[in-house]
Amino acid sequence: MTKFSFPARSTRGAVLGFTWSQIGMVVAGIIAAVTGLNLLAVNRAAAITLFVSAALLITFGLLRIKGRRITEWAPVVIAALLQRRTRQHQYRGGPYGASAVGEHLDLPGTAAAYRWLPAVAADGTTEIGLLHHRNEKTVTAALLCFGTNLILADRDVQVQRLTDWAQVLNILGSEYADAGLMRWSVTARAVPDSGNRAQRFLIHRAVDTDSAAYQSLAQLTAAAAPAAQRHEIYLAVVFDVARLSAEIADAGGTDTAIATVILDRLSGIEAAVTEAGVTTGGWLSPRAYAAVIRTQFDPDDQEVVDLRGSTPAGDQRTPAGVAPWLAGPAAARTVGWHTYQHDSGFSRTLWVAQMPRQQVPPTWLTPLYMRTTCRRTVTLVAQPVPTRLAALATRRDKVARAGDEATKRRLRLVQSAAERKEAEAVEQIDAEQARGHVRYRYALLVTVTASSEKALERDVRAVKRILSRSGCEAISLAGEQDQAFLAGALPLARGLKPMRGWAA
Repeated sequence: MTKFSFPARSTRGAVLGFTWSQIGMVVAGIIAAVTGLNLLAVNRAAAITLFVSAALLITFGLLRIKGRRITEWAPVVIAALLQRRTRQHQYRGGPYGASAVGEHLDLPGTAAAYRWLPAVAADGTTEIGLLHHRNEKTVTAALLCFGTNLILADRDVQVQRLTDWAQVLNILGSEYADAGLMRWSVTARAVPDSGNRAQRFLIHRAVDTDSAAYQSLAQLTAAAAPAAQRHEIYLAVVFDVARLSAEIADAGGTDTAIATVILDRLSGIEAAVTEAGVTTGGWLSPRAYAAVIRTQFDPDDQEVVDLRGSTPAGDQRTPAGVAPWLAGPAAARTVGWHTYQHDSGFSRTLWVAQMPRQQVPPTWLTPLYMRTTCRRTVTLVAQPVPTRLAALATRRDKVARAGDEATKRRLRLVQSAAERKEAEAVEQIDAEQARGHVRYRYALLVTVTASSEKALERDVRAVKRILSRSGCEAISLAGEQDQAFLAGALPLARGLKPMRGWAA
């Protein structure tokens, strides 16, 4: 079976592995120490104060806590403290929200600027849910996908599926990136199957209901209802409205024109995904999209939403899904540094900071999908890097590493095995780009949701164990759980910092 290897996460800084902020703090500490020596004979108290300040500056500049430098923790801690000081860590929606009209969602945090954009498919009847972020000037849509079993497939089928999906990644990163695609995400969530789809499928599709086989299956599916789970997969795509401004202006420049231009791209993306052998259920309607968001914020509402979805087709009293303006939570807040409370759930989002360092098979994440019994959401957010920018970034990395190696030889410093692996990863990326592969920035997030903090702690430990056995290193996004929930639990393709300069 084909093996995959992930490049090592870069630890290279500005100079010999140190960032400019670290260098600045160490230099400031040295200056404070030298100044203290000069004042030692004149003012002993001031000299001691400067010595203590120098020790703290040097320590904070070099110290790491839970894999992050102090200089990386500083903006997170300051932002969290300011958020609590201004009481922005609590959110009230629903009847307490700013507005309850059709175009508003009343989402917390940076997602508050999302508005529904009216869009109707080419057939003239099917509504498609488009989320227009007015501040970021983006439009987001989500495609429902259905997975198939890769483990039980023949090796030739596995190779073909992987090849087809690689082709989709190249199409999304080249053809549609030039057509305004900003980033995309694949969100796979596991939720309790309160509607017991297996039992409903058996009842509606069975022919001989008097046989012993049917009776046995009926008893089995009925008994499995309390513990049954269903898996849902969504491909969310985000388009940059600014890059499509010319086409939008030609179409009239209105919201309808934006929807028309985006819908044209969506049909092509769905066709590419279908050609790769992935079964799709169409782009989510506003009510279906709102139902996904709503049930992520309020897990207890899942059963009610599922019951609406099983309503007969002709019954208009209880349409499937959720009213678009009711997608957001009634209340949400951050609890401590590691927990986000929202309506009836408590969530914690983990960031997979390090992918497996050894070669792994295509099914290396299967334990996370199949051996977890908790409510969890796995989201891969990816942003294609333009070819020219990717080449510049790779060249910059190669030149910087060559400079670091020359400096270490001059200073007679030893190069570690991890640094050699990182250098090999840069060469591997350069070779892949030369073969025409698209370079991506990406982040893998896992959000665990439970009904209580005690259950959440237990489920998070179980997920961390599975990730560790798969070769991953996952850390809790302390102080950022409200933003992490938006990125990891909702199919909105968020969670990546803006790309500036050559920092690909």
